[in-house]
Amino acid sequence: MSKTVFELVKIKIIGDISSMISFMRGRSSKGRGFNIGTALIIGVILIAFGFMMVFSFGMAMVLGFQMGSEGCGWLYFPMAFVTSGAFSFIGTVFAAQSYLYDAKDNELLLSMPIKPFDVMMSRMIALYLLNFVYTNLLFIPVGVANGLLFGYNVITFINFIISALMIPMLVTALASIIGYLLGKLAKLIPNKNLMTVILGFATVGLLSLVIVNFGNIIEVLMNEISRVADWTAGHLHILFWYGLATSTEHSLKALFPGIIPILALTAAVSAGVAAFLSRHFTAIVTRKTAMKKKKYVRKPLRRTNIQLALIKKEVGYFLSLPSYVMNAGMSTIMAILLGVGILLRGSVISEWLPTFFPDASTNLLGLAIGSSLALSCTLNDVTAPTVSLEGRTIWILKSTPLDPMKVFFAKALLAPIVCLPGVCFTSAASAIVLDLRVIDVLFIVFIPVLACMFSGFLGVCVNLKLPRFDWTNEITVIKQSLSVIFTLLLSMFFTAIPFTLAIIPSAYLEDFSSLWAYGICIAYFLALVLLELFFLATEGKKIWKELG
Repeated sequence: MSKTVFELVKIKIIGDISSMISFMRGRSSKGRGFNIGTALIIGVILIAFGFMMVFSFGMAMVLGFQMGSEGCGWLYFPMAFVTSGAFSFIGTVFAAQSYLYDAKDNELLLSMPIKPFDVMMSRMIALYLLNFVYTNLLFIPVGVANGLLFGYNVITFINFIISALMIPMLVTALASIIGYLLGKLAKLIPNKNLMTVILGFATVGLLSLVIVNFGNIIEVLMNEISRVADWTAGHLHILFWYGLATSTEHSLKALFPGIIPILALTAAVSAGVAAFLSRHFTAIVTRKTAMKKKKYVRKPLRRTNIQLALIKKEVGYFLSLPSYVMNAGMSTIMAILLGVGILLRGSVISEWLPTFFPDASTNLLGLAIGSSLALSCTLNDVTAPTVSLEGRTIWILKSTPLDPMKVFFAKALLAPIVCLPGVCFTSAASAIVLDLRVIDVLFIVFIPVLACMFSGFLGVCVNLKLPRFDWTNEITVIKQSLSVIFTLLLSMFFTAIPFTLAIIPSAYLEDFSSLWAYGICIAYFLALVLLELFFLATEGKKIWKELG
C-alpha cells in the first residue's frame, strides 16, 4: 500500500470517528458537554456491539453443540463464514455506493495530483475496515464458542485469523461490484430515489421477517443439521473442503490444502473487482446522468405563503434523499405494520388486554393502541438532523428576511407530515375492526399527532444545540450525529411518561375514566410543545443568529 493510500485511509477513518463522536464542534468542544456527548456515543456503541456479540455467542454454542453431537462439526466454520459474510454484506452493500462512488470529495481528490487508483483503493480499504467490524461481531463469538466446544489448538487459531481477514475482503469486493451495478440500474430508472427506498425497505422487511421467525428458523436448522451438512458436502465443495481443513478432527497438514481454494477464490474476486473498478473509477464518479430537457411552458406567476413554501422545501429535501427516508422514516412503516396487525389479529388484541389488566375499570383498548402508535411515531428522528443538513449553505437561509420561527415551524412540522399516513391507516383499521367509541378513535388520531409535534420540535431544539455543518455525506448527520441519538432517547423517555401515568390509574381506579386518561395525555404533550416553542422563541433565535 502506497503512502498516499495510507494517508487517504487515515484521513477517512479519523473523519468518520470524529463525525461520530464530536460534540458541538467549533462552539463548545472544550467544555464539559464534549466529554458527556463522547461518552454517551461510545457507551451506546459498546452496548450495541456487546449485545450483538453475546447473542452471537449463544447461537454459536447452541448450533455448535448440535453439530458436534451429530458428527458434522466440520460444518461449524463454513456456516459461520456464510452467516457473518451475509450479515456484513447486508450492512454495507448500500454504504458501498456512498463510500466509493457518491462521496462528495471524490472530484476534489481527483483534481489533485493523486492517482485515481489510490483514491479508489483508499475507499475500498475503508469499506473493508467497516466490513471487518461487521463480520467479526459474529465471527469472534464463533471462534470463542468453537474453542469451548471442540477445543483450542493451532488449527482453529490459524483458521480463525485467516477467516477473520478473508471474509470481509470477499464481502468488500461483492459489495463494491453490487453497488456499481445498483448505480447503473438506477440510471435506467426514471425515479432512482424511489427504487433505492423500495430496495431499502424491502431489505428491512426481509430482515424483520427473519427476526420474527428466528426461533422457528433455528429450530428447523437444528432438526435438519445433518441434511444441511450432506447438501453442503454434495453441492458446495469449496465450503466442504474449507470445513474439513478447519475441523479439529484433522491434522495441521490438512489446513492449507483445504483452505487454499477459498483463499484463491477470495483473491481472484477481489483482484478482478479492483482491476475493473480501477479502469472505470474516474468515469463512474465523474459521469453525469443525462437529464431529459423539460419544455418551458409559460404560466402566470403566483404568490405563495412563506410558511407553506418552507414546509414544501423540507418535505422535498426529505423525499430527495433515500438514506434520509430509510433511516428517519421507519416509524411510518412501524405505524402501518401496527395497523396491519390490527386488521389481521384485532380480536387477539381485544382478548390480550384483560389478561394483563383483569381489574381494569375502563376500556383500555383505545389508550393502548394510541400509546403504541404514539411511541412508534416518536421513534421518528426526521427533524433531528434538519438544521445540520443545511450544511455550509445555511447562510443563504439566514440572509433572507425570514422570522426564524417560520423556519423552525417548517422543520418541526415535517415529523407529523411524515407520520400522518401511518397514523391515519392505523386509526382507520382500529375503527373498522375493533369495537371502539368515537372518542377512542379520535384519541388514536389526535394523541399520536401531538406526540409527533413534540418529537418534531424536540428534534429542532436539540439540533440547534448540537449542529454539525462539516459533513461530506448526508448520512453522517442523518444516522451518526449526537443530535439524532439525543432526540431518540429523549423522545422515547418523555413519550412513555404520560401513558404510564394514564394506563395504571385507568386499570385499577374505579372512578378514573378513560376521558381522564385522555386528558392527561393531551395536557402533557401540549405543555411540552409550549415549552419547546418558548425555548425556540427565546434561546433558539439567539442560537440561530450565531450558526454558520
